[in-house]
Amino acid sequence: MKKIILSVLLLFPAVFLCAQSGENDPADSLRQGNDQQAEINYNKSIEFYQMALLDSAMRRLNTALMLNPDFYQASYNRGQIRFELEDYPGALEDYNHALDLKKTDKAFFGRGLARFKLGNYKGAIEDFSEALKINPNLAQAYYYRGGANFKLNEYQHARDDYTRAISIKNNYAHAYNDRGSANWKIGKLEEAKEDFYKATMNDPSFAFAFNNLGGIKKELLDYEGAVTDFTAAVKIDPEYYIAYNNRGTALFELGEYQKAIDDYTRALEINPEYIPAFVNRGNAWYKMEAYYNAIADYDEALKLDPEDGSIYLNRGISKEMLREDDEACEDWQKAFSLGIEQAEEYLETCKND
Repeated sequence: MKKIILSVLLLFPAVFLCAQSGENDPADSLRQGNDQQAEINYNKSIEFYQMALLDSAMRRLNTALMLNPDFYQASYNRGQIRFELEDYPGALEDYNHALDLKKTDKAFFGRGLARFKLGNYKGAIEDFSEALKINPNLAQAYYYRGGANFKLNEYQHARDDYTRAISIKNNYAHAYNDRGSANWKIGKLEEAKEDFYKATMNDPSFAFAFNNLGGIKKELLDYEGAVTDFTAAVKIDPEYYIAYNNRGTALFELGEYQKAIDDYTRALEINPEYIPAFVNRGNAWYKMEAYYNAIADYDEALKLDPEDGSIYLNRGISKEMLREDDEACEDWQKAFSLGIEQAEEYLETCKND
């Protein structure tokens, strides 16, 4: 999420006109004084925000709203800061208040983001749609509405929203990337590949898009092309352990088992609890007939997820290769009990022994 820029309210010298008939109304004077102090605190919050002193900015906005509860911009900006601080319920509260005061595209969009973060995707879609009624050229509202539709498994609607975002902002790398994901979900693989490619062209530092481009190429059996894209991803982000794991899976398909093991090992150095890398490295060790190493990796994976039946299946196969038949049968029985139907054919050999 990019840093949100707050609107600055410019202050001008206040001129208070007295009624010709006599003294000022004390209530009016108090209200004018409060409003002026609210604006002073509001502007001070902008200074603190620009210095990244978010807590201080919040305190000033709190004061501004205490002095003038109907201060729309202060309520809206406090919602933005709360959103940045990941206080999504607080942000939602502020955006609700801001919308009570004024119906703006920015406030609807902000509330949509807060609802999205809170998992209220239908509510988010409603807010993004309201924002678009006010400002049909708000590309981000289409983009995030697409994200909410994607979360609801409405992939065609998501695709349509990403397309609208791109029509407004044709270099929108994230919209290309996410439209690629939607196209992938609905089986349009070549279109997905083109979208991921455009995402990388519009943002050559977009590691996630390179990872997705590698993933779709792997799906299309272009393993060498996939290796190239996964390599680009880890060059951009050397800590991108998922991309190391994914490059390992492409190298595995090319029969480059040792190189695959090196990538899985690198992924685990970055994230020692990344289960797919343990499983995949176990599979590569199996292909190299290093069965003890394979079993050791499956053991580590099962420590992290003891309910994954496929790992028991694979560990059983490795144990069978070491003639540990009883232990292999125990693993296959466990795999079958966890819903791995393939384990049943292996259990037939246990019955025959």
